Amino acid sequence: MQKKLKHIISESTFFIFSFYFSRGLRIAFAMVTPVILGGIFNRLDIGILVSSGALVAGIGDNPGSFKIKLYTQLTGAVFYFCVILISQLLLSYDLLFGIWITLCGFFFSMFFIYGSRAVSVSISSLLCIVNACSFQSHDIMTNTAGIMLGVLFYGIISLGLWRIQPYRVIEQKISENIKQLGEYTELIRQYFLLKSDYPKVKQKQEEILTRIFEKQEKIHSTHEDIRENLFKLRINAKSFSAKGRRTTLIFSALVDLYEHLISLNLQDDKLITSLDKSGLKEDFLTCMVNMEQILKGLNRPVNLYKKVTVDIDTSLPDNFKARILTLEEEDNNSEDIDIHAIRHIHFIFKSFYKQTRIIKSLINGKSEVEKSRYEDLELEKFTQQYNYNFATFKANLNLRSNIFRHALRVGLAILLSYCICLALEIQYFAWVFLTIILILKPVYGNTKNFSIKRLQGTLTGAVITLGLLLLTQNLYVISVVTLICIVGAYSFISINYRTGVVFVTIFVILLIFLEHHGSGSWANIYHRLGGTAIAIAIAFVLSFSFLPTWEYKVLPLLIGKLIKYNLKYFHNISHNLLNEEKLSDTDIKLSRKDVLLGTSNLSSAFQRIISEPQLSKDYKADIHTIQTLINLLSTRISSLRAYNISRSREITETDKQLTRSIEDTLYNCILSIRGAKTTVNTDREEEETSLSPDSDNQSLTTYQLGEINILVRQIHNYILKLNEFQEWKNSKREVPL
Repeated sequence: MQKKLKHIISESTFFIFSFYFSRGLRIAFAMVTPVILGGIFNRLDIGILVSSGALVAGIGDNPGSFKIKLYTQLTGAVFYFCVILISQLLLSYDLLFGIWITLCGFFFSMFFIYGSRAVSVSISSLLCIVNACSFQSHDIMTNTAGIMLGVLFYGIISLGLWRIQPYRVIEQKISENIKQLGEYTELIRQYFLLKSDYPKVKQKQEEILTRIFEKQEKIHSTHEDIRENLFKLRINAKSFSAKGRRTTLIFSALVDLYEHLISLNLQDDKLITSLDKSGLKEDFLTCMVNMEQILKGLNRPVNLYKKVTVDIDTSLPDNFKARILTLEEEDNNSEDIDIHAIRHIHFIFKSFYKQTRIIKSLINGKSEVEKSRYEDLELEKFTQQYNYNFATFKANLNLRSNIFRHALRVGLAILLSYCICLALEIQYFAWVFLTIILILKPVYGNTKNFSIKRLQGTLTGAVITLGLLLLTQNLYVISVVTLICIVGAYSFISINYRTGVVFVTIFVILLIFLEHHGSGSWANIYHRLGGTAIAIAIAFVLSFSFLPTWEYKVLPLLIGKLIKYNLKYFHNISHNLLNEEKLSDTDIKLSRKDVLLGTSNLSSAFQRIISEPQLSKDYKADIHTIQTLINLLSTRISSLRAYNISRSREITETDKQLTRSIEDTLYNCILSIRGAKTTVNTDREEEETSLSPDSDNQSLTTYQLGEINILVRQIHNYILKLNEFQEWKNSKREVPL
């Protein structure tokens, strides 16, 4: 009980100092302050207007450099002003207003082509229509001025806080990333235990493996956020400050650390069997638990500005190595034990402890960093560049564009909901509109997931609100609960949508309760539930029937791109392995970044694809297998890079033969996805049969090349198998060569 309580306190402390809580607190402060001031000066109506404007600007705000944040907020302010003003002017004219909101839904939904920052601005712009439908006053200029004053107020707070602590968001994200790495390590240990102790429990293994893929996606997303903030901040800075260099070093070390973790290759049954049969299972688990503890000891000091005190004891990997040497001396020739796989595990442990010691030293400010090391780093290549010109918008105005099809669905959904509300004289159109713009996504799988979470969150929030209002209607109690829910809503909405919706439902209903001094409380709950139900029904039907975007049709393209990224990554690593003239570290890291991006895209897409109704059971099973194999391929290539960095060695003819074979097979995989006929080089196949990849006198590099060679052939065979499925044949397969 005491341990559980300590864990809860620890997690709560971490959350309070996280980026998400600080964002929720910032939005809550910007919303509540105008309401309090409005109450003091007996102009609560103005306070609520300003509060609504602050919420609009808060939702449209994203982390970034001062210049990017300022540009985004100024551009957003122009959209907010136009939408709020025109919406009020047309509100009394049913036909014109219906046309206007349909066009707005279409136009702003097209912003998906410009990336997440533009999407946030588009949602805030559409939220202005909800505000226009909800204004109590008919004074158009007062309403517009109040909203824009709120936008300005939030902008001052957001940009002001950034000026005070420009690195704060980055530090919070780095701390979050370390926490994610600890959770990822724990999942790896759980997966190992399940495959080792209960090898026949396949369903549970797949569930944990799915969670591992999901965690990889979250880690990559956090890496992208850090790159977007840190690197652009560094690019815009005139000089490399000590804090900037140290933060960049910590992030670079974390990415390398993640690369080591994904190189554990626990999807390999041979590795798990070897650990079991060799008697090293307990040593392995002890190291894994210790690694989790080290990562837990690293994440909080970054966020809390404290020194790292966790002990990074290298005796565990040293003991593991000693056990391996003893095993080799015993000359155990059991076919169940792959000594190279066990050596690989020791190598990863050794690299992990080395990397975490570097990170600890950097956090504690004890590491000397050469300034020149970062002056030559081409940071621009690691950040996403979005083209916000109209030509990009125009190029997507056709049915071949999934975003255009999505925008048509959103526009039609808004028009249908508006017509239904007019015909049935439903007074809560704003609720319906709000739900549609939040849950209707470009692909069916996302729409389905958000619809379910939205409905669950709304029902839960409505029940909690009902219970609260039955217990008490004291205005002070309601005000405190409302404030807590505002903070909770915008803290959780990004990390747990269902929980965020619960808080949103509670605070919105209570806010209306306070605004109207308790009148119509039950009607507000009814309106919220009714609007959500209508919107979900419309969104779900349209996403399924009107120009539907089935993500399985782009699956071959995603797989092909990921194989291409792996081919480039392998080619760059093998080039440095086989040649004296080395590629730059930037080239290697860029190709690694592409692999991690492709892996994340495939993982997230796969979770949505398996929910699509058209796919056969066999097809789902096979695409799950190939996803697992490609993920294993990426980990093995990462292992090869780690070996290459760690030591210099002579290159054998076997290494060269295997390298050529791997590159040829990966290229054939891409050709097979494109539908081209591929042939097998029988001479090379016979040549590789004699390579004996498990020979005891081979180096880890040669061993890993042999394992990669076997793996890419398995991937190629699975692609040939997938070519026989009708779902695959009906999909896009034009992978760029």
